[in-house]
Amino acid sequence: MTMLAAYTVLIGLMLGLRYRVVVLPPVILAGWLVIAAISSQPWSSALIFAVLLQMSYLTGMVLRSSSRATITRPVDVASGSNAH
Repeated sequence: MTMLAAYTVLIGLMLGLRYRVVVLPPVILAGWLVIAAISSQPWSSALIFAVLLQMSYLTGMVLRSSSRATITRPVDVASGSNAH
């Protein structure tokens, strides 16, 4: 169960940093199918997978947007304010 959680968080962060929301439903569906095929507790594992994937995806999106905001706004080093 711990490995499932760790891999789900990594996959969600990667997807959140790279793709938009449209990719999330197919990934959840594919993950559920794989979990149902290999897990001894498919429903609880699939639920954990879906929740952790969405949470880590959201975290990846926040990281992506915050890094773009700091890159696009140059800061004047002398005055410490944004250069506009």
